[in-house]
Amino acid sequence: MTWIKPQVTIQNAQIGDQTVDGTFVFPSDIVVEFETRTEEFFQSDGTISIIADTVLDMIAEQTDTDVGDGIRQELSFDIGGGIHAVTLDFRGYTGSPHQWGATGNGGDATDATGEDLHAQMAVFDRYLNAARIDSTNPAILEVGEYSAEGRYGPLQVVPENPNMRFDSTEQSSVYEGSVTWVETIDLQQAIDGSKQTEG
Repeated sequence: MTWIKPQVTIQNAQIGDQTVDGTFVFPSDIVVEFETRTEEFFQSDGTISIIADTVLDMIAEQTDTDVGDGIRQELSFDIGGGIHAVTLDFRGYTGSPHQWGATGNGGDATDATGEDLHAQMAVFDRYLNAARIDSTNPAILEVGEYSAEGRYGPLQVVPENPNMRFDSTEQSSVYEGSVTWVETIDLQQAIDGSKQTEG
């Protein structure tokens, strides 16, 4: 498959007196990291350690298995509590032709395509803060095989720790950014689907 530049669409941002969707196509100077984080059921530290030790002791008694002393161990179950995430580390630059907002034309509060790095940073930051990005209104991430043309389809995501950095002493027309996009359930789609089923 042909590599497709990663892009994210942030929906229903309230900018000025408009409700807009912005699409941000990340430049080719990018690092992509896929990760799956396992969430522990009980973590064996602090006050929770008593519960964890009790559960581990019960397992040892019932199964005749040596589960260790419970120190720095965790009890994990894969019951959908883990996290699938994609981190994009990127560089933007003044004059970038990649769509950066609602229209791809630049020049207003909803789009900074082709503009200087300060406009690009501000517009992306504004979308992140002017849209409620959660399970009722997820962003749409396309990267590699997770895309409209890929084998798995786009991901519904929420941002985690988005940041951008411009160092005027070292760079004149380039800025760096990083966002971790965490896959989420689209509750609105589920609600709409259940209404259709009931009807």
